[in-house]
Amino acid sequence: MKQSKHIFLSGHPIIAQLLSLIPMEVFNEVVEQQNADRYYKKLKSIDHFICMFYAVLTRNGSLREVCKN
Repeated sequence: MKQSKHIFLSGHPIIAQLLSLIPMEVFNEVVEQQNADRYYKKLKSIDHFICMFYAVLTRNGSLREVCKN
């Protein structure tokens, strides 16, 4: 994947900059292959991934800490 040098991300939060490095086409393809969103009610796979990604980046040890932040 070739990154464009003309994209300036200075106004974006760091988590948005990191998430922009992940190809969403590949993520969505895997979700479709695994049928991961088949029985979801409120939290889709992408939302769950972003929450877990944030938890890892902030080194949270519990779900309570993630909700608090």
